[in-house]
Amino acid sequence: MVSVLLFTALIVVLIFFYMLRKAKARRDSSANIDSVRDYHAAYDRVRTHKNVRDRQNNYQTYVTKYNSTEDYRERNGH
Repeated sequence: MVSVLLFTALIVVLIFFYMLRKAKARRDSSANIDSVRDYHAAYDRVRTHKNVRDRQNNYQTYVTKYNSTEDYRERNGH
């Protein structure tokens, strides 16, 4: 009976140390997550691609105000 309890306690201690080690590894890996940096990198990539595409097409983008009289400006391309 004592050997079964010791074996069970040994298993519980091994599981505890395994979970402690995994939690530390997970905490270390999540410390490197920088969502703001990743968002800005993705935004810069999209903006750069759009600027290159517009420059190649010789297309001028227009910004209009909300509720302006001009809702759409037609592209007079080449």
